[in-house]
Amino acid sequence: MVDPTSEDGGADRAPIDDVFACVASEDRRRILGLLSERAPEPVTCEELATALAAPSDGRSPEEVTGEQRRQALVTLRHAHLPKLAAANLVERDDETVALTDHPAFRDPGLLEVLQGETTADPESLDALFRAITDGRRRAVLDVLSHQFGPIRLETLAREIGAYGRDVNESDVATEDVERVLGRLHHVDLPRLSDAGVVTYDADEQTVAYDGHPQLRVPWMHSVLQPEFRQSLTGEADPSGIGDMEGRENVVSFGQSLCDRADEELFCMFTDTQLLEAGCLTRIRDASRRGVDVYLGTRDPVIREYVRENAPEVVLWEPNTDWLNLPVAGDRVGRLLVADREAVMLGTLLEERTDGVHEEQAIVGEGEHNTLVTMICQLLGPHLEAIEEGAEDVEARLPL
Repeated sequence: MVDPTSEDGGADRAPIDDVFACVASEDRRRILGLLSERAPEPVTCEELATALAAPSDGRSPEEVTGEQRRQALVTLRHAHLPKLAAANLVERDDETVALTDHPAFRDPGLLEVLQGETTADPESLDALFRAITDGRRRAVLDVLSHQFGPIRLETLAREIGAYGRDVNESDVATEDVERVLGRLHHVDLPRLSDAGVVTYDADEQTVAYDGHPQLRVPWMHSVLQPEFRQSLTGEADPSGIGDMEGRENVVSFGQSLCDRADEELFCMFTDTQLLEAGCLTRIRDASRRGVDVYLGTRDPVIREYVRENAPEVVLWEPNTDWLNLPVAGDRVGRLLVADREAVMLGTLLEERTDGVHEEQAIVGEGEHNTLVTMICQLLGPHLEAIEEGAEDVEARLPL
């Protein structure tokens, strides 16, 4: 991981930096989108140039002039293709271009963007990917998405100073904090703010996570979706039931399930401090993209936020302890079920000095996964009520 306290981000760029730098261009996204449509067959440079020239003035490919095609071909060969090839996203010869087997093309979030399956405008996508090209800014977003609201800039600097290092925030050297503060104020937060993913108040010295509908949790961890679960659980083959330790890992995986939900998202949070900013924005975004979201929480502040920002979400209040685990001192904190094919069951452990519980979780994915089957059967009557679309769902979910 890039050292967030360094001035230049470290001597070596992570390969994922180059991926994001490439897709921070509407033209390069269009190139990759066309190549993905034709994969594994190659596409001629002439055809790519025609496709690039056509949108410039709203003309169809048949209306592109020879001069427009020539200019686009020069840009393609001397600007776009060298950058894409350097990132190992394409391979080419003198006349044709094809996609490589880069893992980026197995990331559902990137594929959605490249294939135009998003309502986000091109300028917004350009700004998002430019902002997350730097590993330090991805670390900033990861830290902020685990907060409950706006935090002081110095608090963020200390957390960034400790990010990915085996030290406590209080042990970060003063000179490191000052260095991070300077970069946050002058570089990172302005760029993240311009991309609309954070709210930064320079006068009040506070910053809060806003998110973006296309921003995926794994990207903030500098990994792609196929490797994300392994990065948190350490599994060699994530096909069974995995387990993860640490509140940060549990929160991140839970947020990723909200990202992945296509049709239905069932959430329960039994503690009032478990719905971090990143969770709330992803629940909101899921409801806005048409996912049926059912959220159980006792927190009146959270319930009011959801009513104002995501009125489509069905709210219900967990009012019994039927999901308590039989292990003394442990109890369920989070339960998320995405599309009835992926489950995370999180358990609260000891309470930290800041009043927040440590956590651990078990996760399962796949319709026939043992954990998924068990939880769906346990929730059976309630999921049936949801499926029926009953207007009194809230009253009929006495969990």
